[in-house]
Amino acid sequence: MSFEIVKRESTDFGGLVLPRMELGSSIHATDLMKFTRERVQQRGIEEVTTVYVAVPDLEWSAVIGYRCIDVDHLAIGDVLVRVPEGYFAKFAPDGRSSDPIEDVWIQAELAEKEGRIERAYTEEIEVFRAPSNVELFISLT
Repeated sequence: MSFEIVKRESTDFGGLVLPRMELGSSIHATDLMKFTRERVQQRGIEEVTTVYVAVPDLEWSAVIGYRCIDVDHLAIGDVLVRVPEGYFAKFAPDGRSSDPIEDVWIQAELAEKEGRIERAYTEEIEVFRAPSNVELFISLT
């Protein structure tokens, strides 16, 4: 497992919301997540981004969409979420799993379990570029 600590600037994302999601290595494989990703890709978006947002008393919501340059770039019916500036652990697939998204989540879970990172449990960002290029940004305290 290897990861790097990066500082990300405040960034806006637009997309479709899936409420009451649980974080983890298998979340991306649910039928609803796959269906929603496909809908976003059908719009011609090549870099599909999922932003996981902690919602008190409701676990997490996922916003599946795209980086939003400004509010005029937001598609009608989509929501806008802002990820504030901060430090993140950036993971890339290392071959632990044949599924690149599962791979990065397994690494993040292991890094936390081993005490190598201290998660803030705020916004977490998963960037998918077809067919198998994935980056996962885990918010740090």
